[in-house]
Amino acid sequence: MSGWFKKASNIFAIMITAVCALTFSGCNSEPEEEVPMKTVAVTDEEGNPVTDDKGEPVMTEVPLETIAVTDEDGNPVTDENGEQVYEYEALPEEEKTIYKVGFVYSGFVSDGATNGAFEVARAQIERSLGLETCYVENVLVSEFPEAVNTLKDDGCNIIVSCSQKYANSAYKENKSSTDTFFISFGEAGTGAHLASFGGELYQTANVCGLAAAHNTKSNVIGVIADPGEYNVYGIIDGFSLGVAELMSAKADIRVNWAWSNSKSEMKEALDDLVSQGCDVIMSYMESDYPVRYCADRNIKVIANCYNMPELAPDCYISGYFFNFSTHLVDVIRSIVNDNFNPEVYSGNIASGMVRLVNFGLNTEKGTEDICDKLYEYIKAGNARVFTGEIKNTDGQIMVEKGQSMTFDNILKVNWLVQSVRKTGSFTEITDNPVGSNFTIHKEFKDEETTKEN
Repeated sequence: MSGWFKKASNIFAIMITAVCALTFSGCNSEPEEEVPMKTVAVTDEEGNPVTDDKGEPVMTEVPLETIAVTDEDGNPVTDENGEQVYEYEALPEEEKTIYKVGFVYSGFVSDGATNGAFEVARAQIERSLGLETCYVENVLVSEFPEAVNTLKDDGCNIIVSCSQKYANSAYKENKSSTDTFFISFGEAGTGAHLASFGGELYQTANVCGLAAAHNTKSNVIGVIADPGEYNVYGIIDGFSLGVAELMSAKADIRVNWAWSNSKSEMKEALDDLVSQGCDVIMSYMESDYPVRYCADRNIKVIANCYNMPELAPDCYISGYFFNFSTHLVDVIRSIVNDNFNPEVYSGNIASGMVRLVNFGLNTEKGTEDICDKLYEYIKAGNARVFTGEIKNTDGQIMVEKGQSMTFDNILKVNWLVQSVRKTGSFTEITDNPVGSNFTIHKEFKDEETTKEN
């Protein structure tokens, strides 16, 4: 028995020894030192960077090189055995990217309205994130690439495209740029460095339609709109459905089209609406000119302006507008923190992206009460604005009874609802429009502009 045990013990010892021998250089040997690595770009035989199918450089990891250690006099440093001492090369500190945000406006900052809302957001970005911002104004669609290059030359690596007219241009610029982020207002889609955003502005326009119906005496309501504005048919129809909510078959809405960059066209369109008996006018333009004009004419007005009380203190009923600040601050913060998400974002009343201006002091009694109820219904999701039956101006059923349109479908609407009785166009083609001078502006229009929505 003891002989067998001794023989088994010897076999077990041999096995342990074999295992130790196979484990690197033995059980008692020191573990190999882990070699630190560095990330480098892959290059071809000619030294050119290799890129993937998205145009991004291909990276790989290689060991750090070793460098002989020397003293202050340049003499080699040796260990106790007289061997040269080596150390790994020091990696350069990673440079922190300094971000600067450039805005591209299709009109002038002084036009207010949509650009005014973006200026509020620009100020909030500086306050919240401590980033430098600037803008280029009056940029034609054909000039968008030049505007981007102008801002990039000034150090901007985040570009905010402030009109849906630029959506396709922003998408193209994103595809050809790997060092600049684009945030595009409108349906520009997404890309590696591109996010786009918009919102259900028709919701607050719908509430304003109810307010307009409650305040008209002539029962004829005018709309002046720029055909290039974001979801323009959806906004007009949302407003018109709000009017019809109170006036039903009596709703009589007249729509005139004009370009936001032409005061003469806007004036002519507004004068025509007044001559038709419109005593309430809703404006959906990239300019606040119609608001100021209605104030001068003592006509009740509703518009896509956050600062209605300052523009028409005695004449405004309410207003609907985009609150860009929170969303833009969040997206730009994600870029700075290196967790950018290239999404298409659509905000609504519930998210705070679209808002309603407080009601004017000279509105008809009960205006605020009835509008607040509709506002809360929409906010809670209990009222869908585009719910049928809805007919267009030709009497064709566009939304069946009991059916509701999704926001994606509302964005594609290119028809007007039946309560729109008459339309007119004051848009003229300009052969040689005056574009931007590409001056970079950093100042704000005035203190009011920098107030948070």
